[in-house]
Amino acid sequence: MRFMYRKRNGYRKKIRYAAISIVLFLILSSCIDDPPTHPEINDYQSYIELVWELYDQKYVSFDVKNVDWDAVHDVYSQLAEDVGSFDELQDLIIEMVGTLEDKNAFLEGVTTYPTYSPEIEVNYVDSVLMELLEPWEFQWSDANWGYCVIDTIPYFAIRHFEYYFTFQSFRDELLKHVDAPGMIIDMRMSDGISLVPSEQIPCVFTDQYGIAFFTQHRTGPEHNDLSPLSIHEVSPRSWAYTKPVVLLTGEQNIGAAEAFALLMKQLSHVTVIGDTTGGGGNIPGYFAQRYWPLWNDWTITCPFSRVFTADTISIEGNGILPDIYVQTTPADFLAGHDPVLEYAIEWIAEETAR
Repeated sequence: MRFMYRKRNGYRKKIRYAAISIVLFLILSSCIDDPPTHPEINDYQSYIELVWELYDQKYVSFDVKNVDWDAVHDVYSQLAEDVGSFDELQDLIIEMVGTLEDKNAFLEGVTTYPTYSPEIEVNYVDSVLMELLEPWEFQWSDANWGYCVIDTIPYFAIRHFEYYFTFQSFRDELLKHVDAPGMIIDMRMSDGISLVPSEQIPCVFTDQYGIAFFTQHRTGPEHNDLSPLSIHEVSPRSWAYTKPVVLLTGEQNIGAAEAFALLMKQLSHVTVIGDTTGGGGNIPGYFAQRYWPLWNDWTITCPFSRVFTADTISIEGNGILPDIYVQTTPADFLAGHDPVLEYAIEWIAEETAR
């Protein structure tokens, strides 16, 4: 049985426009066969080859995945001989890429299809959360974030860490509440598309320079062609909010959202409440390199970069532990309760009353 403890240590919006798709198509065709030229195989097999070669030459984490990618090729190339439709092809690609068990590998068309979907304990329900926030007139500022004030405590919800996150608007709204005794940032609904806001937002919560995290990316055609670790630093602003901050996290947080949680957790006045993040520390791309074209309007992500903690531990497969774990059950949400938010409100009230 899981239980609460204190101070414990240690799909999504697309960024695709016609022009970007054309650029990506050209980039892809210059790097791998698009589709590969294999006269002896059918068209469906050629797309299996295309996706396999894309991952073979671009994917960042073969060194930590117990997968023989050449053997995977042999199996799925043979299975593709019997494919007779794009629907069957779609299922086969999902199955093939799914052998890597990467939470940031998606096949995208009209719908987003994750290639790896392990069972997780989701610790928030959107409809319940919005109903609970209604008395405080919560509103989304844009597609990525929203806010309200719960009594005297500003509450910010971050839905997407994406390239177009309006950081200046977020900062300006936060500045209006710089005298607030405490703050809640809820990222339980967040996904991880771009590291840009993951690095920007924490800057307004610290008055010191420091290492935020490291990244590494694939640099060549061999699986061990990896860049040196790149340092990402947090740079303080001319002012900083250093009063108590609660950050709400859950297993559904992956990628850039986890990088944000990692950075915030390092700040002494920030307490992470909720559940361990998803451990999806690989990043499909920062912007234009996120999606790779396939057939018609279908695309696929291929994580080519990954995030490490300041101690050079990979987030992939590990996640970020909360300081305070709060258990939730489906019965809680059916009853209209959000144990994580309710606990956070009580905790910040006690903390700021000292």
